[in-house]
Amino acid sequence: MLQRLLSKISISAITLSMASMSFSGLSYADSLADIYELALINDPTLQAAEASYKAGREIKSQAIAQLLPHLSGSATYSESDRTNSNKQYFSAGLSPETNLDSDSETTAYSIALTQNLFNLSAFFAFKQSTALSQQAELQFSIDQQSLILRSANTYFNVLRSKDNLTSALSEEKAIKQQLEQTQQRYDVGLIAITDVHEARAAFDLAVANRLTEKVSLGIAYEDLAALTGQQHSHLYNLSDDFKTTKPEPSSAEAWVGFASENNLSVKLAEQVAEASNQQANVRKSDHAPTIKAVLRYDDSSTDTALSDNNSNDILPDTFSNFQGSTIEVRLDVPIWEGGFKHSKRRQAGYEQVRDQANLVAAKRTAFREARSNYLTTVADTARVNARQLAIVSARSALDATQAGYDAGTRNIVDLLNAQRDLFRAERDHANTRYNYVINSLKLKQAAGTLSPQDIYDLNEWLVAPKAVLKSETVNSFNS
Repeated sequence: MLQRLLSKISISAITLSMASMSFSGLSYADSLADIYELALINDPTLQAAEASYKAGREIKSQAIAQLLPHLSGSATYSESDRTNSNKQYFSAGLSPETNLDSDSETTAYSIALTQNLFNLSAFFAFKQSTALSQQAELQFSIDQQSLILRSANTYFNVLRSKDNLTSALSEEKAIKQQLEQTQQRYDVGLIAITDVHEARAAFDLAVANRLTEKVSLGIAYEDLAALTGQQHSHLYNLSDDFKTTKPEPSSAEAWVGFASENNLSVKLAEQVAEASNQQANVRKSDHAPTIKAVLRYDDSSTDTALSDNNSNDILPDTFSNFQGSTIEVRLDVPIWEGGFKHSKRRQAGYEQVRDQANLVAAKRTAFREARSNYLTTVADTARVNARQLAIVSARSALDATQAGYDAGTRNIVDLLNAQRDLFRAERDHANTRYNYVINSLKLKQAAGTLSPQDIYDLNEWLVAPKAVLKSETVNSFNS
């Protein structure tokens, strides 16, 4: 599955790279698809998740091995040197002492084939391994979905920070111009020094905001580098034509239905609960007898040399050889192990109750996230439209305040507040658009439908950054 995904991603990466090179007059910029593909290769969290997934798959192979025949062999070679002293007592006296030395060499070979005929613990362990293997696969799928969301969140956090910094720069520039005009008016005696102080305070605040946004942009870029393992300087921007639409189907309960069927965290909790059920069966079966069939072949030979120390006579060597096969059926009945098995059985029962409770919690969390993310996404749709109208209203209010200030009916505070309201409306509009994107992905994650295709669909709404805006932002950040 992962190999097919990487193959599809590689083709898309080539296509996107060729498309990005077609923009003349711009240095290379990374798209959301580029960031996601780099994260697939370089993100250490996903690499660790893949290794855990592969390790989890081996559990089933190990359980199957306990049900299959076991073949074992052994070989032994030994040498022994012994002295045997012997005296015998009779009524007539003591017989002469005999001392015999024996040197022997023994070689033995054995091979045994063992097969479980009845072992409930091994059977239930196999059933448990199936749940554990599916558990590992589901966890890896969750980690893959998490990477999709982390890639999008990190990418749009950079765009968010860039927009905020650009807005802060524009606000600082506008207030600086206002400060200069206010200073000129004061110099010719048209206004009081209070207006100059008000403009100066607003400018100092704008400078502080710009420095704060500059730091936020630097942190956002570092987060992106930590995800992909590479530094990035330019990113594609979200198009102004990007449309925010309500989720389909337009019902929170419909999304809850998706979550009940497809949410990966719920499916994972189900497999964890199933594994606990089988583990409880394993522990119950520890008290059951086991039956094994054993087929063994033995081959041993012994060569012994004897000598009499009293007469220095060398006695004839003896040689023996044994070959034979044995078939046995072994019945083992566990009776008492100090309460160890009973304790393990109680422990498995408690774990079974725990995982069932966790399953209920996972379902409730998934349903809550589906409802809340649906409502949030719907609200984001309305908020984007409202923020867009707020920009128009704030710009009209600024124009009117500027005219009033020029006519002398409005003061500098009114003008500065109107400027600040306009820039705040622009920032809020940009942030709400990014919130809509992330919350819509969270909704799909809660429903269990989030996939790499969502990244590529979003990528279609990205446009190359403007060279002027890009250079201004980078130069400001480096200043």
